[in-house]
Amino acid sequence: MPNKTRPAALESRPSSIEKAIDILFCFDPQHPQLRLTDISQQLGLHKSTTHRLLSLLKKKRLIMADAASQLYSLGPGVVELAWILLRQQDVRTVCHPYLERLRQSTNETVSLSIRLGDRRICIEELESAQEIKYAQTVGLAAPLHVGAPGKVLLAFLPPGELEALLATLPLTAVTPNTLTDREQLLEELATVRQHGYAVSVGERALGASAAAAPIWDGSGKPLAALSVLGPSHRLTSKVLPTLGQQVQQVALEISAAFGYRPPRAPQNAHQRA
Repeated sequence: MPNKTRPAALESRPSSIEKAIDILFCFDPQHPQLRLTDISQQLGLHKSTTHRLLSLLKKKRLIMADAASQLYSLGPGVVELAWILLRQQDVRTVCHPYLERLRQSTNETVSLSIRLGDRRICIEELESAQEIKYAQTVGLAAPLHVGAPGKVLLAFLPPGELEALLATLPLTAVTPNTLTDREQLLEELATVRQHGYAVSVGERALGASAAAAPIWDGSGKPLAALSVLGPSHRLTSKVLPTLGQQVQQVALEISAAFGYRPPRAPQNAHQRA
């Protein structure tokens, strides 16, 4: 049989991905802008290889180039990725005491989710102390149309952004209870906006229920979804509306910590008098 073991020299040879990542780390506070020759010499790469990798990074908005000076620098995509990380850390730090209080008052699992593209990501979770409980994994991604947290993150998007997102969002069924009809989903999102919270029963996992409410930033934009998760035999359809209101109240307290102020309801003539 032929020997399929790769030579050691090939095993240690950096891949194109590694080379591209190395290019990003060429930039530092002392060298925020670099020429192609600078990067090529620093990494020991041929100019044609360096140019090809820079073109790919530029396409992904991780690198930008000044046509006049022919200098490269880090692109807006790097800033966006860094902002996601920083926002996660800030949100988790601010929210933690409120999550702990909500977990103690409900005795159920409590989680935080943010939107990333057409998916939601769990960035924090405090598990229930009960023997039978429902929990997900921090870092777990799920489709936006699935479950209470996703519906909250969808419902409060600006109408134009919501319409554009739903035009490309595949409404795939995760369980038999997942909303896969676009009109039915839009009706559900309207109900979420009316109530200020969302509920779900078995939409992401059969036997699991949840209630979620939006956390707002200081400019009035949805920052994250606060959720309480648990087995459906405890979080029944009768329990969920009251739980949703409880989650909504805590979410508003967290929002206030981020500088959010709810809009005042317009007064009628009698109230003004």
